[in-house]
Amino acid sequence: MHKPLIFEKPDGVKDYLPPLARRKRQLEAACQRVFRRWGYQELITPTMEFLETFQNGALRSGEDRVFKMIDRSGRTVVLRPDMTAPIARVVASSLAHHPLPLRLSYTAAIFRQQERVAGRDAEFTQAGVELIGDGSVDADAEVIALAVRALEEAGVATFRLAVGDVSFLQGVFAEHAGEHLGEILRSHLVRQNFVGYEEELNRARLPEKNRDCLAAVPRLRGGPEVLERAREVTSHPVAVRSLERMAELWDIIGLYGVSERVQIDLSLMLDLSYYTGMIFEGYASGIGFPVCAGGRYDELLARFGRRAPATGFMIGVERVLDALEREAPTPPVTMPRVVYPPERRREAIAFAGWLRNGGWDVALECRKAAPDPAEGGRSLFLAGPEPEGDPELVRAFCQWREAQKEERADG
Repeated sequence: MHKPLIFEKPDGVKDYLPPLARRKRQLEAACQRVFRRWGYQELITPTMEFLETFQNGALRSGEDRVFKMIDRSGRTVVLRPDMTAPIARVVASSLAHHPLPLRLSYTAAIFRQQERVAGRDAEFTQAGVELIGDGSVDADAEVIALAVRALEEAGVATFRLAVGDVSFLQGVFAEHAGEHLGEILRSHLVRQNFVGYEEELNRARLPEKNRDCLAAVPRLRGGPEVLERAREVTSHPVAVRSLERMAELWDIIGLYGVSERVQIDLSLMLDLSYYTGMIFEGYASGIGFPVCAGGRYDELLARFGRRAPATGFMIGVERVLDALEREAPTPPVTMPRVVYPPERRREAIAFAGWLRNGGWDVALECRKAAPDPAEGGRSLFLAGPEPEGDPELVRAFCQWREAQKEERADG
């Protein structure tokens, strides 16, 4: 039997019931706490943007994934499918005269239409940072190290970041594949379809040396020793420069003490056209999708009228939440209660206020009967001369009552 429409939700959205909603907010707060420690200031942008903001290479897989509306002026408005482009808009407009570099952070809902069978959310939350105006390897190392520390602060125990470089693959494909084949191979790497990548190579009419070099790309994973193997694959100047930069990046990551969380993966390719250099993805144990992703995008700001290098990353809050739930499911949250009959209302409200001022979370409940033990949870019942219920709440009530007596005596 089909549910009544009033109880249904659109595809790809979900309700977060207590206590999962509480854990989600704690996760978001943990990320922002780390971002602030590293000097990043939070920026809030509108949920709705003009479509033009994203029609410059900032869209994933075209406009068919975007939720669109028409405003009264006839312009197309969208629910933001990404945060990097809105931040670029702000940096090029409201912050146009602010000196660089800029360190900005965000926590925001993102909206993308999904296929019914995709198993992905249409509304999800991202927490991330953008470091704008610094084109150095140090900036790339900073955002990688910050991503590691943010995931640790969020409570993710087992994860690994894979770090690659877009320009390395650009150089390798230019040298060994050509434009058309290179684009096909790139699309396979975006989807991590290594079987399709190999099949495409086998069909291609290439000299044996070129084919062997391209076939080696998916195996270029590991520690810094990978860079030596990669130098045997290409002599293209763009790729060689990217390897030199990657070697320096690895050294700086070591200074941050996060090398054990990082792996070089020179086959890595992300599904966004605006990346220009270093890129990375983070994977947590038991989660089929990346929990974080980011990289360098030195050309996007120029499309908004302010040329500046930039790098950053985002953390998928729901994916991290899924990882946390797998590691340790959220226990039920039982809210302490102060239960009172109507004639004890003034006393109960005053006591609850005292508890809240002292950092307690507490609910008030007016009823004449004492709570049934089968209800569970911690409660204090104010009916007779002495309070009954949870021992800690009873002690707190006695302390409050003594404090009240002292105040009246002093007064």
